[in-house]
Amino acid sequence: MLEALKLKGIVKPGRQLELPKLPPELPEGEVEVILLYQRRQGEGEIVASSPMAWPSLDGGRYLGGKLRREELYDDDGR
Repeated sequence: MLEALKLKGIVKPGRQLELPKLPPELPEGEVEVILLYQRRQGEGEIVASSPMAWPSLDGGRYLGGKLRREELYDDDGR
């Protein structure tokens, strides 16, 4: 059975990871490490815009009925 242990550490110069003293009840053996960190937004980095900011067309008034693909796009429906 896997158990989880949350620790805070620091990445030092030279890409060295420093962790605090491990608890004594932690058994010896192989472990998996997952690093969570705050990414700094760099200059020129593309940020996805909200769908609310996407361009849209004004369809005017539509009172129901059916709209065929050809009416929306072109005579050939593409």
